[in-house]
Amino acid sequence: MTYFYKKIFPAAWIITFCFITVLVWIGGCQAAVTTKSFTLACLVGGSLFILWFAVRLKTVRLQGDHLLVSDYRTEELIPLLQIEEVRETRLWNPKLIKLHLLRPGQWGKEVIFIAPIRFQFVFSDHPLVKELRDMVRKQQRGST
Repeated sequence: MTYFYKKIFPAAWIITFCFITVLVWIGGCQAAVTTKSFTLACLVGGSLFILWFAVRLKTVRLQGDHLLVSDYRTEELIPLLQIEEVRETRLWNPKLIKLHLLRPGQWGKEVIFIAPIRFQFVFSDHPLVKELRDMVRKQQRGST
């Protein structure tokens, strides 16, 4: 799902909304200036939000006691010991998992990725979050 939300969805949304905005502004539509301005504001605001969301997404894979983090161009190995906290979004779709790092990595102090889809109660922890928290605790206990 990360590839879809990082590459395909932003392009499809922006192209579609650009087309709609152009139709409202120069097409046969006799819309009021406020409607035209509103569609332009939605295009700009929505595009900025979607790009901000997509740029932050990474793919994350477990490799031993490290996480391999990628943005499809570059990769970084992050030791589980570098993870300070594992959090998740509750009322957001798709559900995001946020890894807060002790020291900034290639992409800063936070790594965000899309959690695998699971049917669960909205306010319960995602199984992957529980698993990551347990792995981090185990690594921290082993290093002391």
